[in-house]
Amino acid sequence: MSVSTEVESGLVQRIVELRVARGLKQKDLADALGIDPSSVSRIEKGDRAVSVAELVRLADVLGVRVEDLLTARSASPGIWLRSSAGSSPALEASLDLFRGVIHDFFGAQAAVE
Repeated sequence: MSVSTEVESGLVQRIVELRVARGLKQKDLADALGIDPSSVSRIEKGDRAVSVAELVRLADVLGVRVEDLLTARSASPGIWLRSSAGSSPALEASLDLFRGVIHDFFGAQAAVE
């Protein structure tokens, strides 16, 4: 299993655990995120990546820090993020800041697709 697959799997597992622990259905989470319920289902199956903006909203809705969503059960040497095509300069600047936080907090490199 590759590092990015391990991180994605851990993120998916953490999202499901937190959603269920808070008594939310996939539709509830989708409504809070402003996305289609089928997108939440695909995220939880590992068939769809989570954008940086969605990751931030997920953390807020689930009442955790972004780092808590990304923290693997075991140490991970890297973090995988997805940036949408045509991102705004402000989002790109935030992403650069976020990569620094990941490096400082986890000691990991953040790969951006």
